[in-house]
Amino acid sequence: MMKINWKKGIFSNNYTFYSEGKEIGNLEDKVFSSTSSGLLLDEKLKFITKGFFNPTTNIIDSKTNKVIGNIAYNSLQSKAVATFNTETLVWKYENFWNSKWSFNQRQNKLITASVSTTEGRVECETDKTVYLLTALFINSYYKRMSIAILIAIFIPIWMASIN
Repeated sequence: MMKINWKKGIFSNNYTFYSEGKEIGNLEDKVFSSTSSGLLLDEKLKFITKGFFNPTTNIIDSKTNKVIGNIAYNSLQSKAVATFNTETLVWKYENFWNSKWSFNQRQNKLITASVSTTEGRVECETDKTVYLLTALFINSYYKRMSIAILIAIFIPIWMASIN
């Protein structure tokens, strides 16, 4: 079992990954960009998201520049399905507060996580780092969408209160 901790700044979307106190990778997730990149151990991936109401993300191996998988989101259920060739994994929150999530293959929890705003702990039952990096990207995606929704709700309220 691989255990990874991650940290980020409170207003940052850049994650740094650690194992046994050593830095082993990062995820650069820009707020207003459709492209993110991640590095974990020897795996380097790009995530390119397309669409607004029905978004999907292509997962690209940076070494070969080929699409190796994709992610489809179900925003109403805070759930995502990642597909790699014949493998399908489901990412979902495990509690009401969205502080725990899992990445599952059929009934097996391959990856579980406990997270807060600035840090998290991930336990991985697979040696496929592409799965782990994808799960961490999906977590970041949903955090960004939550912030975007809050901004979309509160800016009109704030603007109305000024007038």
